[in-house]
Amino acid sequence: MAFQMATAQIAAPRVERARFVYAHYDWFVLGACAWLVCGGFLDGWAHRHFATLDPFFTPWHGIMYSGFAASAALIVGRFLLERSIPEAYRLSLIGCAMFAVGGVADMTWHLAFGIERQLAAVLSPSHLLLIVSTGLVITGPLRSALERPGRRAPVIAVLAGTLVLAYLTLTTELAQPYLDRLAATPTRVRMPYDQAVQIGLFGVMLQSAFLIVLLLKLRERFQLPFGTLTVMVGVQGLMLGLQTNLDFMVLVAVLGGLAGDVWLRLLPSRTHIIAFAIPATIYAVYILSLQVVYGTWWEIHSLTGIVVVAGITGWAISFLLERPEARPAAA
Repeated sequence: MAFQMATAQIAAPRVERARFVYAHYDWFVLGACAWLVCGGFLDGWAHRHFATLDPFFTPWHGIMYSGFAASAALIVGRFLLERSIPEAYRLSLIGCAMFAVGGVADMTWHLAFGIERQLAAVLSPSHLLLIVSTGLVITGPLRSALERPGRRAPVIAVLAGTLVLAYLTLTTELAQPYLDRLAATPTRVRMPYDQAVQIGLFGVMLQSAFLIVLLLKLRERFQLPFGTLTVMVGVQGLMLGLQTNLDFMVLVAVLGGLAGDVWLRLLPSRTHIIAFAIPATIYAVYILSLQVVYGTWWEIHSLTGIVVVAGITGWAISFLLERPEARPAAA
């Protein structure tokens, strides 16, 4: 009898702890995923600031992989304990398995061929596997947030969307206007004019597409509070700034996001218009800032055209994501 009572007393706190974790599960997973993504940014910082970075076992890799370990402990651990996982985290569970394989492959690749540099860091097969698998893992909290009841977006939905945008930024830095600044006068000696415009145009279109897809998916489900885009785009700029050098571009990102929030407030039901206006305004602020700080060497046709193309990209995506209304069945 005494043994049974002691066992019950031990089991009770464990049950309470489990209930607490499950009640706040999305927050715990989001925190672990943020740890993982911040480790990725820190690893990118190390690649930029150290001439030699040959060993696989670096502090920066340690932070990134420990973030994955924390994420996997929450996702895989719950699956092992319950023999099930919430629907929103099934792809994250698959991502954990893929990441584990990718981590071993990445270590083997580095030991055999050395550390990748610049664009090669994105294109190596082991890194591509890690990029895809990490994307599956870190989108779990966003998928879960989209399933929550109510029309007003909870804080975790905004933060999960911010994390996803930051991760997309990390994995596509090869085409990131906040870093490239190809329209600025100092870049004139680096490449021919047409090449600079082509690369700059690609970056603007890619980043505009990512932002509008995320925004429209959130708006499809929730009413977004004012400040959502300020947070999402501002954090994007801040993480890029911390990885390189903090400068005026962080403020440019915040101002661009704030302008986007104003558009959302002014035109809450005009999806196609805001899908055009938000990226166009963000990159108009960006081009203007380059003109003020550096001066530009691009022709007026390219400077204005790239802003319009940013808007057209968002506008086109808004039609692609539009759900067709249900039609009555044919008689």
